[in-house]
Amino acid sequence: MASPDSTLRHISPDRIRRNPDNPRLIFRESEMQELLESIREVGIRVPISVYPDRATFRLIDGERRWKCAVKLNLPAMPAIVQPKPTRLQNILMMFNIHNVRLDWDLMPMALKLAEVRAMLTKQGLPASAKALAGITGVSLPTVRRAVDLMELPKRYQQMLLQEAEKPKDQQKIKVDLFVEINKSRRVIERYTPEVFARVSKAKYVDAMVDKYVTGVVTNVVRFRDISKIARAERTGVDRKAVIPILVRFVTEQRYTIERAYTQSVQAAYQRRDLVSKVKGLADALLAQAGQSGLTLQMGRELRRLRGAIDKLLGAPR
Repeated sequence: MASPDSTLRHISPDRIRRNPDNPRLIFRESEMQELLESIREVGIRVPISVYPDRATFRLIDGERRWKCAVKLNLPAMPAIVQPKPTRLQNILMMFNIHNVRLDWDLMPMALKLAEVRAMLTKQGLPASAKALAGITGVSLPTVRRAVDLMELPKRYQQMLLQEAEKPKDQQKIKVDLFVEINKSRRVIERYTPEVFARVSKAKYVDAMVDKYVTGVVTNVVRFRDISKIARAERTGVDRKAVIPILVRFVTEQRYTIERAYTQSVQAAYQRRDLVSKVKGLADALLAQAGQSGLTLQMGRELRRLRGAIDKLLGAPR
C-alpha cells in the first residue's frame, strides 16, 4: 500500500536495484517467461513500488516485473516512489504486500523471519511464533513450520532453496519432508527420550533424509508411523520394548518403517481399533433391539458375527 508521501514516476529499470531483504528468493523460469510475454504484449499495468537509495531506487514490490523490464530493455517503467523505510519496516512492508498474493516458498520466508525475530529480540520486543505471525501477517501455523526450518542445518536449508527453483512437479525434497521428520523427532523426545541417548537428534534427521532420498521411505506421511511407535504405551505396549526398534530404524539404513511398525505396535493398534469398532457395533445393535423384526441379511450376518465371537471367547456351555 502506498504511503501518503508516495509519488508515481516512470523510472529506467537500470536505475532500480533489487531489495536484499525481500523474503521472496525463488523465481521459477516458467512463471517468469509467462509474465515476460504478458508484459511484451500489453506492458506493465501495475506499477512497482520503490524507495530512493542515493542515486538509485530499491524495490519494495515488483521484482518479477522489474526483471522482465530489464530483459525486454524497456526505457522506463511505472513506479510508486515511497519514503525510505527502516530495515525492519522494509521487511514487514514486503511481508504485508505479498501476503495477499501467491504464497511464498516457505524456506526463503523462514530465513527472513529469522532475521525479523533477531531484530525484534535486539529491540527487546516479543519474538515468539505468535508475535511473528501478528507483526508479519503470516498465519501462525505457517510461522511455526518456518521456525522448524530455521533450526535445520545450513546444508538442508540450501537443499530446499535449490529444489524450490525447479518446477514444482520436478521437486523431490520439499518442506513437508522436514516438517514430518521434525514432528516425529519431537514425539520421540517426549515419549521415548532414551532413543536420543543412543543416537543424536542430528543423526536422526540425517538418517530420515537419507532413507527418503534413497527410497527406503517412499512417502513423507509414513514418518507418522514412527510417532505411533514412540507412543506405544497408549496401546498397552511396553515403551521400553520399542526403544531398540527405534534405534535400529535410525542406525540401519535399509530398515523400513513398515518393518519397524509391524515388529512393534501394529498388532496393538489393530486391537485398539477393533475394540472401538466393537463398541460402536454393540451400541448400534442395542439401539436396534427394540425395533420390530430383522431382515434375512441382517440375521445371517449376526449369526456369522456370533460364530466369530464364540471362536474368540469360547463357545458358551
